[in-house]
Amino acid sequence: MTILNKANIAFAAVMPDGQKFGDGAESNSVSTEILSHSVDKKIDCEKEYVRQGENVRHTVTITNNSSAKLFDNYFTIPQSDGASYVAGSVKVNGIAQPDYDPVKGFALPDLAPAESVVIEYDLKVTADETAPVTHFATLKYTVNDPARGNVAYAENTDTTAVRVIADKISVIKSVDKTFAVVGEKLHYTVTIINIGNIIKSDMTFRDPIPDGTTFVPDSIKINGVGYPVYNPEIGFVLRSLAPGEATTVEFDVTVN
Repeated sequence: MTILNKANIAFAAVMPDGQKFGDGAESNSVSTEILSHSVDKKIDCEKEYVRQGENVRHTVTITNNSSAKLFDNYFTIPQSDGASYVAGSVKVNGIAQPDYDPVKGFALPDLAPAESVVIEYDLKVTADETAPVTHFATLKYTVNDPARGNVAYAENTDTTAVRVIADKISVIKSVDKTFAVVGEKLHYTVTIINIGNIIKSDMTFRDPIPDGTTFVPDSIKINGVGYPVYNPEIGFVLRSLAPGEATTVEFDVTVN
């Protein structure tokens, strides 16, 4: 984007013989190129949703659409609370740069008008919240301004956002007796809670009967409802759980 500007002057005058006339004059045109628009800084994230602990690839493409050469170019990214840089993952124009660390920053090649550079790197998502993890990069560059000499600038890319899918599930087991003798029954209770933020489906429950005990037939209850044909050692299907929902499974064994 270039801002053009010129001035116009209108005037009136009287000749020595008394004649009046009007006229005008126009200045030369001056221009200022807006580098924020001419230096394109595009950032892309390969995924919209990620699981906690998953790596996600980011690609930054810098294109010099200005009429000036960009030099002393330097690339950095912020240290995010929800993601961390994966060491050794940087590529510049497709060439691996394992020693580069974008958090500390690294130099980029000069960019003549119409030239581009592509930077790729991975971030490991560490957040477990439902709020998006946002990310951007910063380009520092210098141009030679005929009116001012060398001038340095620093500009950010747009911001990407990935949503973290918390896929955790809680399984808590309890028994009604700490001590028992042969012939007594032990009552087990297993509570399954979806502590993530997506629905858990195709859930299968299995609980091998411990040595020294025998499963009591017809003792299975799911959320208080009896299921006489179910056997925990063989396993059975549970209903899907929405975020925050829970299912309770109970059964008995006899001590041999």
